[in-house]
Amino acid sequence: MEEEERRVPLKCGGCKDRVSEPYIVCVGCKPAKVQLCLQCFSKGTEFGSHQSDHAYTILRNDFALFENNWTALEETVLLETLSDCGYGNWSDAAQRLRTKNKEECKRHYNKSYINDPIPVLPQFGDWSQQVYPQPQVYKLCDDPPRFPDSSVLQQEMGGYMAARGDFNVEYDNFQELEIQSISFAGEEEGNELEERLELAVLDVYLHCLKQRGKRKMIVRKYGLINFTKVQASNRMYDHSITDIIEKVRVFMRLFSPLKYDKFIKGIHVEKELQLQIRRLQECRQNGIVHMRNTNIYKSLKKRRQATKMQINLLSEILVHMNDNKACQTWLQRQVMLNTISKGVSAQLPMIARRSAPPLDIVGMPGYDKLTDSEREMCAGIRLVPDAYLEFRAVMSAECAKAGSLKLSHARNIIKIDVNKTRRLYDFLLSEGRINKDPL
Repeated sequence: MEEEERRVPLKCGGCKDRVSEPYIVCVGCKPAKVQLCLQCFSKGTEFGSHQSDHAYTILRNDFALFENNWTALEETVLLETLSDCGYGNWSDAAQRLRTKNKEECKRHYNKSYINDPIPVLPQFGDWSQQVYPQPQVYKLCDDPPRFPDSSVLQQEMGGYMAARGDFNVEYDNFQELEIQSISFAGEEEGNELEERLELAVLDVYLHCLKQRGKRKMIVRKYGLINFTKVQASNRMYDHSITDIIEKVRVFMRLFSPLKYDKFIKGIHVEKELQLQIRRLQECRQNGIVHMRNTNIYKSLKKRRQATKMQINLLSEILVHMNDNKACQTWLQRQVMLNTISKGVSAQLPMIARRSAPPLDIVGMPGYDKLTDSEREMCAGIRLVPDAYLEFRAVMSAECAKAGSLKLSHARNIIKIDVNKTRRLYDFLLSEGRINKDPL
């Protein structure tokens, strides 16, 4: 019976597909033996009594036991074949193995199990790995905190008085005012409509009491009494998941306290694993295939970044060498940065912006219609020829209509950079294409 159960193909408890080595065996699910494929294990699949935080063992048979060229899986197939077919059926064993011939099967079996048997394999102790820190379980203390009324801590707790187990201002605090005047008269004096209205008011009050009890239960159950501990638990997590925690906080009431903490811890571990994977991918992209070489890569990367900063510093010096004023400002800025690095506060001087290089307008539409001076001006202010011809026509028409053209009016009709408009206006004045207002 045991042999028949052993030969039944193992199936994954999550996807129900046949598992292949290596696969995961849950240690926490006892006495049932639960197997998981690597895909379901990586997704944290849970089913039945199996939880994603259970201890587990990675089962694989691709390691050597007696000889380096014989794996544990081949040992198992050889023993099962001889158990089924009997000793001496080396051809059947070789046919099932497909990686060894009958002479190799005979020599290995006689050597390892008959002529020179190896002692019993060592027993490995149970090794448990803690995937992530255990969740923080809140417990009510024997002496609940008693904060003074109107204190900051009392306000932060929403007015909850732990010692009394009540809120200073209850949910729908004035609901009792609605029922204080209700009196049920006898059947003879009562009115059926009034009686129904009074019962409806009582139903509303009953619903209010349920909501109050629900809020008190959440406060006690999730340990929200100790506000300092809640803040400390939130500071445990990295800033990268703070937004996620705030978004899923509304679902807290759907979890038990233990499951909610495990859920948040799982998100935290997921982000850490993603960061580690990105770092490993970066190492792989740069040709690092062994973990022992990652520290060397990190040190070389820091050195390369420092060298790059020095190269950028040299390039900035070369750029500002041609402009004395910019070079002087840059040197003053470097002195200020050096002073700030020593802990002395100082105001950094502003470095003058470098002017953009002239625009190459050769071959652009409208280039042939421009004079040499117009081409030089368009390249200097980085204006394409077609746009210049259009602006020139608009400004000339406005000048002909009014007899003159002001710079402010030119800026209103041409929606481009004010500095470009100024240079274009001065150029057209010098060329005599527009007239300036004498006033």
